[in-house]
Amino acid sequence: MTDDVASQVIMAEQDRIQCLLDVDRGTYDRLHAAEYRLCNPTGTVWTKAEYLDLLTTGRVAYRELGLTGDVDAIVGTDVVVLRYRCVIELTVDGADIPRHDAWHTDVYTNASGTWRCVWSQATGIMDLPLAAP
Repeated sequence: MTDDVASQVIMAEQDRIQCLLDVDRGTYDRLHAAEYRLCNPTGTVWTKAEYLDLLTTGRVAYRELGLTGDVDAIVGTDVVVLRYRCVIELTVDGADIPRHDAWHTDVYTNASGTWRCVWSQATGIMDLPLAAP
């Protein structure tokens, strides 16, 4: 049962990623809860409506967004937490953000049989030199 739920939510997350690339409003609305919040790598938090507006106006435009490894899942009764590494390349307000790796953590809840994302946290990965011993 737990593996089935995890697989369902991982598939929903893959659909959610594709809808961000395609700016698919119908899928976006279906997979994001009304109370959805995204905390992006700058620390800025966007609501569901703000994020959709940024996507549909082109102020945020993904050129690449995709998983680069396995998705870890913690499955509860009505909550699933996903964590995965991905690659992102996008434009924000006309500024190109070069291709980079990031960690994503997404929280899904089950509302009347439909899994919807309620929180997303994206953290950029920086390759820092190792400290000298």
